[in-house]
Amino acid sequence: MATIALIGDCAIVDGNCDARLFKAANGRKIGEQEINRTCFGTWDTEDIVVCRVDTNWLEIHCHGGDAAVSRILSDLESAGCQIVSWQEALGEQGGAFEVEMAEAITKATTRRTAGYLIRQKTTFEPAIKRLLDVEDTDKLHAEIAETLKWVKFARHLTQPWQIVLAGRPNVGKSSLINQLVGFERAIVFDEPGTTRDVVSAETALDGWPVCFSDTAGIRDSAAELEATGIELARDRLTAADCQVLVLDVSESPTADDDLLLSSYPESLVVANKDDLPDQWKDHVPQNAIRVSAVNGTGINQLVAAIVSKIIPELPSKDQPLPLVARHIRCLEGAQTASSKAEIHRSIRQILSLT
Repeated sequence: MATIALIGDCAIVDGNCDARLFKAANGRKIGEQEINRTCFGTWDTEDIVVCRVDTNWLEIHCHGGDAAVSRILSDLESAGCQIVSWQEALGEQGGAFEVEMAEAITKATTRRTAGYLIRQKTTFEPAIKRLLDVEDTDKLHAEIAETLKWVKFARHLTQPWQIVLAGRPNVGKSSLINQLVGFERAIVFDEPGTTRDVVSAETALDGWPVCFSDTAGIRDSAAELEATGIELARDRLTAADCQVLVLDVSESPTADDDLLLSSYPESLVVANKDDLPDQWKDHVPQNAIRVSAVNGTGINQLVAAIVSKIIPELPSKDQPLPLVARHIRCLEGAQTASSKAEIHRSIRQILSLT
């Protein structure tokens, strides 16, 4: 979906009686539509919705993809409109800082993350400006360090946390991901080595965007093609925000299981197939979360454990969060600066004051 804002003489859309750009379902011209009332109609063959936000502000909403947007923009340009991006329009009003913050908000994928991002629009700038009033360099460094502490959290307000599942072949990783995301995204087949590539599926847990990756089953005795997938699985596992090791407790433990557990001691451990007779008994790690990907038992506990793992702490409402790469670089420069003047100079660069 795209939104086009027309600022200025909105009646330009009406054209003349023989060549109107927009035809409203209620038969009225744009200049006759009520303020803040949506109006359905067509633009050529494209169904659209328009709304007069103000006497000189019209919003056009369409669903037809790039082709429809390009056609509408071309028609408006032919009618005498100047086409500018929303970034250019906002930049003229508030500068680069305003554009950066607005772009971050557009990347929100859940209401919860959008709430944090929108709050930063009124929280971040005043908090950074207050640093310019701090005279003591030690205090400045401490406050900057506290802000940089939230870099990872801030990044994942616009990018999903990466959750990677690993385990021996056929332990139920694919079925488990299907349970977690609520639909059959991963391939489920009872032959070891079925998953040779990383299969991903995105969802939200407690309002936090996450991406689950189903990796190739990890075992030492693998054919060359399968071994390539296993190597990719290990790479993804190392880079993950949260590692989830899946065990099949309906089969006796193997050396591959023990090696996996010892290689990733900080991971979450899932004892899957808990609906079947337990062959692991006392060998199951004490911190393991017992689940059944077949009947869904234990899934809520697993979700809670994943959320606690990726977000062990939440920032306060007034905590500034570094959302933009440029802001982070400036803060890191301020953190390593030795004089108050150098620190303040880096801070001013965040706000585009210099």
